[in-house]
Amino acid sequence: MIGFETPAHRRAAGACALLALAGLTACAAPPSYRNRPVAAGAPSTFVLAHAAIVKDPRHATRHLDDTKTIVYAQTQGGSLTAGLVFGALGALANMGMVDSQTGLDAARMKGKLRLEPRQLFLDAAIRQGLELADVGGAVRTGATPYLSITKSPSGRLVAAAAVQLEQGSGADRWSGLYMYQLPSTYSLDELARPSEDLQRKLASETAQGFGELAAFLANEEAGRKEASAKASPEREFVFSTELLGGAEHLMRARLIESSQDVVWCRTFDGVFALRRSSMKIRTRGI
Repeated sequence: MIGFETPAHRRAAGACALLALAGLTACAAPPSYRNRPVAAGAPSTFVLAHAAIVKDPRHATRHLDDTKTIVYAQTQGGSLTAGLVFGALGALANMGMVDSQTGLDAARMKGKLRLEPRQLFLDAAIRQGLELADVGGAVRTGATPYLSITKSPSGRLVAAAAVQLEQGSGADRWSGLYMYQLPSTYSLDELARPSEDLQRKLASETAQGFGELAAFLANEEAGRKEASAKASPEREFVFSTELLGGAEHLMRARLIESSQDVVWCRTFDGVFALRRSSMKIRTRGI
């Protein structure tokens, strides 16, 4: 979980690359950008959910709390590098070591962080006036909020407020990850033995992150319904970032908006608000 974990298209791309090294398969074309469906006649109704992609066990991913709302993951950029140097078997062995190290790291941080991502998102959604319901339904959007903590290739732990959204079923099913990168990064030792000041800072920044995501969702609701046919298209650009695989992992996205601190962009997996200071943007004018 992109993310909190490596998002689906990046896992698939990595797996295809490794298999291709062994001459076993070819990769399919990358997925396309898909905006969240917003009905013109009525506001979307959100319900707190437990998306399988967040709560189920995954490679190089562990939960740091019993409610499975704090998710720790390691970026896997090294797996592809190992594949190029040692071949497919070496890459698979490296992936096994990454997963093992993830478990060791998570054991040190398990149960140490005192915050409730679901409640923080719920509070933010109420403040922004989002329509909320107690139970799900065919026309409702399931929202699974969580705190993502990702170990970057540099070894720093990067935190982000995240909401996995799911709606519809069958051919009409849509899912997307909305993530806001928090300003502070941490060492493993700091989160394994968090001070009271760190607990307060992380909780405050996480609340702010969910506030930004809820505001974006609210603006998305209003903006999509009132969108002008003359609106400028989102510009595509190429970048890398510590949160999503590190410098060696180039990604494509479409620019939504940006400031000196934060770049909002649409990827194949959803919407990400990324710290400009943690990005290497390969396209001019962004």
